Amino acid sequence: MNDPTPRLRSLLQFSVVLAVIGVVAVFLLDALYYALEQAERTVMEATIRNMDSGVRMQAATRVMRGQEASLRELVGANPVQWLESPPVGYTGNCQRELVRGAWCFDADTHEIVYRPRVDRHLEYHRPGSSGLRWRAASTTETAGRQSESPAPAVAIRVVSTTSFAWR
Repeated sequence: MNDPTPRLRSLLQFSVVLAVIGVVAVFLLDALYYALEQAERTVMEATIRNMDSGVRMQAATRVMRGQEASLRELVGANPVQWLESPPVGYTGNCQRELVRGAWCFDADTHEIVYRPRVDRHLEYHRPGSSGLRWRAASTTETAGRQSESPAPAVAIRVVSTTSFAWR
């Protein structure tokens, strides 16, 4: 007679091996997803630093040319215009709900907006937020008060207007 025990043992071993491979795959995929999120965060932060550098260089150029009075025009301006090329996923002015991984400029609030593609470890401190926002602002605005005086701004920076943190 044919004994089914070796065949069942073989099937059980195969099932255990498949379960172990499945568990390892889940952990590897989770680690890959986290790495993708960190890479996206790094690219986003570099893009914002480049926008900040572009705005600051534009301000410095105007000061060197004796055009200090025109520095106020940079406040709220679209910082993408001073980049060599727009960031990947830049759609121009915000028109509708921003797709994941895209940038746009909100002309109503004068803010550059980015909606992360992967945001599992991103915490918005204000409920209902769906995108990260920055604005070209003068030092008087970054200090929390807005000056209405016609005096030129001391410095122009790209600052975050969204309260968020990466975990």
